[in-house]
Amino acid sequence: MASTSSTITKKANSLPYIEPTIRVIAGFLLSILGGLIYLYPDITLILLGLLFFISLNLFQSGLTHFCMMEKTLKLFRFRSELDEIKTLSNEVVRSAAIQKSYIDTLNLLNEAVLELSDKGIILSASDGWIKLLCCVPNAEKTIGSPITDYIDKGDKALILDMLRKIVTAQKKVTTVRFRLICSDQLEHWIGGKFMLQQFDDNIFKIRGVLRDITDTYLQEKQIKYMALHDSLTGLPNRVMLESKMKHTLAQSIRHTKMMGILFIDLDNFKQVNDIHGHKAGDSLLITVSHIMKNRLRETDILARWGGDEFVVLLPELTNEKDLHMIADVLMGQLEDELIAAGFDTFVTLSIGGSIYPTDAETCEGLLIQADKALYFAKDQGRNNVQFYSALCNNGDLGFYDLDMTSRFSLAVKDQAIEVHYQPIIASDTKKLTGYEALARWNDDKYGWVSPAMFIPMAENLGLIQDLGRQVMNKAITDFSSIAEANSNLALSVNLSNRQLMQADFNTWLVNIVNHSSMNPHQLKLEITESITQIGIARAKEILNALRNSGFKLSLDDFGTGYSSLSHLHNLPINELKIDISFVRRFQQKEGKIMLETIAVMGNSLGLELVAEGVETSECVNAMSALGVTRLQGYYFSAAKPWSEALHFINTDFNEHK
Repeated sequence: MASTSSTITKKANSLPYIEPTIRVIAGFLLSILGGLIYLYPDITLILLGLLFFISLNLFQSGLTHFCMMEKTLKLFRFRSELDEIKTLSNEVVRSAAIQKSYIDTLNLLNEAVLELSDKGIILSASDGWIKLLCCVPNAEKTIGSPITDYIDKGDKALILDMLRKIVTAQKKVTTVRFRLICSDQLEHWIGGKFMLQQFDDNIFKIRGVLRDITDTYLQEKQIKYMALHDSLTGLPNRVMLESKMKHTLAQSIRHTKMMGILFIDLDNFKQVNDIHGHKAGDSLLITVSHIMKNRLRETDILARWGGDEFVVLLPELTNEKDLHMIADVLMGQLEDELIAAGFDTFVTLSIGGSIYPTDAETCEGLLIQADKALYFAKDQGRNNVQFYSALCNNGDLGFYDLDMTSRFSLAVKDQAIEVHYQPIIASDTKKLTGYEALARWNDDKYGWVSPAMFIPMAENLGLIQDLGRQVMNKAITDFSSIAEANSNLALSVNLSNRQLMQADFNTWLVNIVNHSSMNPHQLKLEITESITQIGIARAKEILNALRNSGFKLSLDDFGTGYSSLSHLHNLPINELKIDISFVRRFQQKEGKIMLETIAVMGNSLGLELVAEGVETSECVNAMSALGVTRLQGYYFSAAKPWSEALHFINTDFNEHK
């Protein structure tokens, strides 16, 4: 047998063969290295480097060894024979360095990286896991424990269900929010993403990345709260009330229960504001709302409808007498409690009530009937309660309702609905940038009737298209008198969804504008996010057609529903009008955060921002600082007839007091 000069050989499809003597040396070194690594894991790289240094010196020294082959003692050098050991050593060092680099990088992150078994046992974790647990004692020893040991009891079932679904359904990525038990005793919200890993031996592991989202969660929670509550009184607002009404009505239908609505108006509140100022008026509103809330049952919901109007939702009524009794409780001895609260200015209440299923079977119907009863109560001299069903039985409300309806129908037919104009001011120059056209009805018998009453009446009577076209025609005719000489000014007009859905609306509008002195880009069409109820695709089709005709689009009352945020990128709009309920919160910390969020979002999308309901110089400055470019509200002027609104063109609102 021929001798060989190599103690390491390599056969096809096999691992390298190493001579026994070399194996003894290498094995001895590796056993020592393994023991030291076990005892001192933090110096693994140093020990690997030491092994490499020793091996390299052995190679370079040309160390010899004896090997008995065919009973002949032969001496030879083995530098070349150990090349593969040298390469192997280099690969071990590089692999360990790369692995440590990855671990060090993970440990730099605030996020926690976990590896779990398919049963939820923690197999490994980065340093971020300890940070999330707020450095609880022995946090390093969480390895081997179920992850649910560290999750709030209210969320354990959620996590266990998630882990089960990941494994059984083999979902690629699952996102979840849950609360973590931390040593600081505070509630920590965690956002996690988990994914399933399958290995060759059919073993499943779950890897997850966790992040503390407490600040984001609380901010979102606050924004939602603000979107559903009145900033002044803290009561539920109209959006929340309507949601609660739908739920209560569904429960009433399911369990065959009665529910009631009380519409409440503070009598002579305007005089309080005019005489004593808005701060006194706000203080009075807060106090009255507290008094009324304390007189209601725990299940009742008191909401601020707007201005000096409130609505009470009364679930689970036994009979109509319950509704009457609660209304009487609200009316009783209000003056005494206001005196006790230190007020020397007093208000009384006018209340209108309706009940399901006697008066109406829908939420909108109940509100309309209660509002009608309220108007009748005010017509009877205020400071009294009227109920829709009782008035219908007596024939009083039937006559009132029929009379007002017929008078309104006649007003629309005779084109007696007026259009008033409220100025919109530039926040930087305080100069006029345009007007908003607003419908107004001044009846000979009932006086000024609120749009909140006659607009729904127009929709119910099928007159909204006629009313809308009348307002548009009058507004364009008035504005045309100054349009050419003031090409920088714009006219804003509100549109209802029914108008937008008319097949010939765009054609009709283009024709009206073309026969005027206006340029299409001077006309802003104000829509609400309710347009999306007809479907995003259909809404975009209608709105794109209007934009292609040269008109600008404004999203009105933005912020009254937090779903608004999801519609911004879908609708081809030019402008956001921030709802008055948010503008009034500018002095509150939460309100300022919300306004800043809307401003940043609007500016990032290249949208013009308009603040509605600006009533003080402080509000003017605050809106300007936030980057709101247009201002509208009573601070500058209420809506005026065109003959008076014309004067705003040359008004310097910097001098406004």
